[in-house]
Amino acid sequence: MVMLTKQIRLTKDLLNELQMLVEWGLYPNISEAVRDAVRRLVTGNEAPIKQLQSPGLDKNKEVKAQEVKENLNKELKKQFQKPKGTEDFFPEEMSIKNKVFDVLRKNALLYGFTEVDSPVIEDLNLLKAKQGEEIVGQIFTIEQKSEEELALRAEFTPSLARMFISEQKAIPKPVKWFCINKVFRYERPQAGRAREFFQFNVEIYGSNKSEADAEIINLAISSLKDLGLTEKDFFVKINNRKLIQGLLLEIVDEKLFDGVMRVIDKKNKITEQEWDSEFEKLGLERTKIEQIKRVLNSDIDSLNPKSEMAKNGLQELKGIMNFLDKKFIKIDISTVRGLAYYTGIVFEIYDTKQKFRSIAGGGRYDNMIELFRGEATAATGFGMGYSTLRLLLNDRKLLPESELSVDYYIAIVTDDVREKAFEIAAKLRKRYKVDIDLNKRNLRNQLDYAVKIKAKNVIFIGPDEIKQNRIKIKNLESGKEETTNIDTILS
Repeated sequence: MVMLTKQIRLTKDLLNELQMLVEWGLYPNISEAVRDAVRRLVTGNEAPIKQLQSPGLDKNKEVKAQEVKENLNKELKKQFQKPKGTEDFFPEEMSIKNKVFDVLRKNALLYGFTEVDSPVIEDLNLLKAKQGEEIVGQIFTIEQKSEEELALRAEFTPSLARMFISEQKAIPKPVKWFCINKVFRYERPQAGRAREFFQFNVEIYGSNKSEADAEIINLAISSLKDLGLTEKDFFVKINNRKLIQGLLLEIVDEKLFDGVMRVIDKKNKITEQEWDSEFEKLGLERTKIEQIKRVLNSDIDSLNPKSEMAKNGLQELKGIMNFLDKKFIKIDISTVRGLAYYTGIVFEIYDTKQKFRSIAGGGRYDNMIELFRGEATAATGFGMGYSTLRLLLNDRKLLPESELSVDYYIAIVTDDVREKAFEIAAKLRKRYKVDIDLNKRNLRNQLDYAVKIKAKNVIFIGPDEIKQNRIKIKNLESGKEETTNIDTILS
């Protein structure tokens, strides 16, 4: 990975104040004070600044130290323009990302999906319809300039549903679409979670069969396997919303169901004590909380649901297993997915150590198309975030190598052959990646530049080469040089 640096300019007064913090023992040196502030900025850490332990630091000094640190943060913010929770993709990171996306795109195409895309901005009411409270609170709204209420898309599913409805009667079913692009959510940035992030999104419209649910899960598994991951690296938690809804309604009143589902969805995000407290806030008695926990920890073979809804859900859950690679699958009754629109199979994919957030998640949502005023249509799909996927691939040392080098760098020996050199470059670019001197550097500096950009070969073009219709090519990796006819390399 290339280490990127930024120049930081600080005022003389601020440097003097930072030296004061060093003298008080809060930092070993000024550089560490600045690094501490930079770390907070690039990680988006908004927590209060904690004072470092220093014996004998009185209250007045603590207040002054806090003031200096806040001034430093303000000064650095003027120089770091990237908004919190967003990412700049420099050439190396861009190359790696594109390679990962190429794998995802290839697998989707192999499964018979076709690629689509939607506008970054959407109607706010579309994004809010039938969403969970968490997502609604994370929508980036746009300043209203007319009667339109617009927002940045927080996920792809509503947008693709709108697109499907617009062509619903004309296209053959089932419709299999995928897209890879950015979505936006206003939340606190942390590892694997950003405010602007890329998502691989897959949808099937027009099939209510278990095979469709299996198709999207199998595509997700195949994509991860093609990136080098195995059953030792990830697994799929799977459940059915009909099953969990039917089982819970045997325990709690229907009016409490949505609240209980939201609490269940927090199971792996908070402590056991906090989880109990969330249930208690809903007014649930201890006996009912324990009943819910027993259901969530149940083995599928031990379940004996009473309601038709739960029985249907259990049947669907068992049925889909016939189409899945069981070594990747774990049935987990506590997997509910936070979004309110799911109606059947739901699933989430995690790394085996559950070190990171979920890599992907999705399920069946058979009511959305009708909710958006289309003709009732079964639908199923998933989203896979690049942020967490990259963390896992990096952890397993499976991130692809970046490819930034050009096949040929053309070094121009003298200025009188410049036009001819550009003609040769144009012809080579029909088959190769080619760079050429743009700064009229001397030959030594051109060679230095070729090495820095990791060019594979250097072609030397000078008066003698043009006169003899021959060129000298140097392979920068081996150092081997050869002379060949110009027409040969162009053919």
